[in-house]
Amino acid sequence: MASLYKMAGMDLQQYKAEDFILNDSFVRYCLRSSESDVQFWESWLERYPHKKAEAEKARQWLFTLGLRLTPEEKETEFGKLKSAIATSDKTTAVVIPIHRSRWKRFLRIAAAFMLPVAIGGWWLATHRHHPVTNPEAYTVYYAGDSMRRNIQLADGSRVILNAHSILHVPSTYNTQQRQLALEGEALFEVAKAVNKPFIVHMGNLGVQALGTTFKARAYSFDEKATVSLLDGSVRITQVQDSLELHPGEQLTTGKQTPAFNKHIFDSNKELDWRNGRLSFNNASINDIAQTLEYWYGIKVIIQPGKYKPIRFNGVFKNKPLNEVLAAVCFVNGLESVTKNDTLFILSTKH
Repeated sequence: MASLYKMAGMDLQQYKAEDFILNDSFVRYCLRSSESDVQFWESWLERYPHKKAEAEKARQWLFTLGLRLTPEEKETEFGKLKSAIATSDKTTAVVIPIHRSRWKRFLRIAAAFMLPVAIGGWWLATHRHHPVTNPEAYTVYYAGDSMRRNIQLADGSRVILNAHSILHVPSTYNTQQRQLALEGEALFEVAKAVNKPFIVHMGNLGVQALGTTFKARAYSFDEKATVSLLDGSVRITQVQDSLELHPGEQLTTGKQTPAFNKHIFDSNKELDWRNGRLSFNNASINDIAQTLEYWYGIKVIIQPGKYKPIRFNGVFKNKPLNEVLAAVCFVNGLESVTKNDTLFILSTKH
């Protein structure tokens, strides 16, 4: 493993973002496709925290490229990527200073480790019934491992993007229509705009709203998609089925095929989520796992073992996952391990 500390004749401490993204091991770390690479880079970044900013920049570039490139059109798409990014919002723009001599290797890595939601197939598949003009130009917003991201769209609509989530905003947004694509979870506060429908796509599920506040969730590990309406009204369509929600109502449905189930949900719980107030009230270990999964958008598994009875109480305000875990585990005699975007909780007595 020590040989990884020097790659391509360059000490890793000298790496800039463009060097990280050209490193095969770092790409596998970002995509969580190799446990050994994940362990190495997590350890290395803890050892050299001054490189975390460059590494995070490279990580964001990688996700943008993974969503932009297809093997068939990688040369053309790379040019489009640079053009689209250069003219996008400065708060989310990605400028990739890669010399021409390094393009081929850069593109090979991007294609070889392309994310499964590559724009060539994913966008067209999710918008077959809602076509968007020039769908290849868009901005990608990505929320990190344990913190949310607040976004204001061109029409004044606001979005709270939960951890482990990605929001795709076409360049045509707020022209004739307002269409977005979501992977993960987000709360939307929709600004009113006459004759400009606001539609969020999650796979084959579409949520249309006007002057509405609602929350949509469809993580890869979730068995079902969920839409919760806090204010206004929304119409949800999936294949040939449709259903309307009223404030305080929540819909769960199958991700691939419609299985509509409408029920009442706890609005206070969603209000706390919106305000970043995470609270545990006499929570058992199962309650803790379910809350962390709901709050941080990460799959949580309780490992078999001997656990003492737990009735945990605590309140956390806008805290990242690692801080919450540190407190929960310390008080309750637990340990936690994260592997491949899954959080494992285990007893210290295992």
